[in-house]
Amino acid sequence: MIKLKDIGTFEELPEMAEHIYNGNIPALQAAIAAGWDIEAGIVLSEHTILSPLDVALLLERLDVVQLLTEHGVNLNVDLNPSFLRAVRYCNENIIRYVAAQGAKLDLLNQVGSGAYSQAYYGKKKNIPLIQELGLDMKQHGGDVLRQAVSDHDLKTVSYLLDHGVDINYNEPNMVYPYQATPLTVATRMGNVSMVKYLIERGADVTLAEKDGERPYTIAVSNKNKDLAEYLKSLEPEELHQLENKKYALRAYKLPNDLVQFLTGDKLRLELAQNEYEIRYIDFFTLTDTIELKVGRQKLLRLSAAIDNYSSLQLVWNPKKKGQLGCYDVEHQTYADLCSFAAFFEQPEGYLFKFLEGDL
Repeated sequence: MIKLKDIGTFEELPEMAEHIYNGNIPALQAAIAAGWDIEAGIVLSEHTILSPLDVALLLERLDVVQLLTEHGVNLNVDLNPSFLRAVRYCNENIIRYVAAQGAKLDLLNQVGSGAYSQAYYGKKKNIPLIQELGLDMKQHGGDVLRQAVSDHDLKTVSYLLDHGVDINYNEPNMVYPYQATPLTVATRMGNVSMVKYLIERGADVTLAEKDGERPYTIAVSNKNKDLAEYLKSLEPEELHQLENKKYALRAYKLPNDLVQFLTGDKLRLELAQNEYEIRYIDFFTLTDTIELKVGRQKLLRLSAAIDNYSSLQLVWNPKKKGQLGCYDVEHQTYADLCSFAAFFEQPEGYLFKFLEGDL
């Protein structure tokens, strides 16, 4: 059996891949002389096709990398650049070689991942080398910072911050399309020590994600009371003053029964036993409700959590004289439901209609 790093394990390799695996330079030279296309993918299995250069980098065969480079192999294939493979799988000598031969440092792969991310997922020791070779860690290290926070990797987090990576980095990517910050990631993970460390290093506790969630409201949604209280203590007092909030939300024209409910002390709505296994809906207090936009619609998020359906949110839609709506964050679908009074009387019926696509 032949193992190619994290790509897979194979009982045998195709002829050209086997020559690369064994470092059989004469056989590879003869194949090139006979017209072998050094850019053509090698089929390793039904779902795995790698270029000769990919195979050489996975196997850390510097001699084969040099041979292919001398014969003009493309080091900067669109969405599959050699530098990213090198920093993920190879040691310093190969990385320095491909960089010296013209491999670009700042390209991305097919999932939008860059050199620092690839080194993080593969060989973390290559992260300083990438900086040395000229790829600015301040500009390109933000995605890695968030991932390291998610992985509870304090050593890497500290290193990146020490080298100037923005502690409030919130650019969207495939993993965090909602513009998470390192602090909101740590809060969502419930990592109290990481939350406190990031705040000590200067993280902005009021910086919100795209949908309006900030660290405090995330902690409330996650029912992490101690963490929520800690974060609340660091926020400006005006964010938690009822009259300020009422004034800020005046355009939503919230009905009196909804305001009374959200300013009361019973914020859980129990549901009757049902096939969707939704036992309850927890609501934010009025001061904790979150303004958000869905398309061009301005909505006010009311629910902190819907049991077993973390992607669903109950919202208030100020249009059409105002009514409750439901927003599915995962599928980005929205529908109006009913008045708050009608929903309170029979929450199951309206919620299930939404889930079944009947609204």
